Amino acid sequence: MAPPPAATARRATAAPQPRPPARRPLLRVFEPEPRRSARRGLSRRGHVWAGAALVVASLLAVVVADAMVAQGQVRLTAVEAKIDGQLAIEKAAQTEVAQLAAPARLVGQGIILGLTAPAQVVDLPQVPLNVPLPAPDTSPLPVAAKPVVSRPATASTPGTRATATTTSPPKPVVTTTPTTVPAAR
Repeated sequence: MAPPPAATARRATAAPQPRPPARRPLLRVFEPEPRRSARRGLSRRGHVWAGAALVVASLLAVVVADAMVAQGQVRLTAVEAKIDGQLAIEKAAQTEVAQLAAPARLVGQGIILGLTAPAQVVDLPQVPLNVPLPAPDTSPLPVAAKPVVSRPATASTPGTRATATTTSPPKPVVTTTPTTVPAAR
C-alpha cells in the first residue's frame, strides 16, 4: 500500500528543527552529611564512661589476680617450712639409727648379753652373678634321714643365765636322682 500524497509532501517540506542546547545543572561543592553513630543511644560521653569502666575493671582484675598469687606464695612458703622441719626430723632419726647400728656398739651389746667372738671366721666363696645356678634337687628326704634338732636347755630359776649345749645334728642322707626339668616355653 502506498502512502497518501499529502502525507508525503508534509514530510518533505518539514525540515528538522534544531534542538535548543541542554542546560547544564549548576555545579556545587559536595559536603557529606555528618556521620551519625551506629548506636544512637551512646553519645560521646557514653563512650568515655564505657572506656573508663573497662580500664577500672581491668585494673581491678589485675589487683585480684596479684592478691591470689601472693596468697599462693604465702601458702607455698608455709608448706616449704613444714617440709624443711620434717626433713630435719628425718635426718636426726637417720643419724640415731646409724649410731645404734654401729659395729662397735653392736659388739659391745653382744658382750653385755654374753656372746663371745668366734675363734675363726670363715669367708664364704664368691659366686659369679653372670653364671646361672644349676636346678636344685627338690625331691623329698627319706623319713629316716630327717635331721634331729635338740633344744637348748633353759634355766629354771629367774636371774640365772641359761647355758646351751648344742650338738651338731647328724648329716642328712641325700640321694641324687636325675630329674627332668620341663623346658620353658
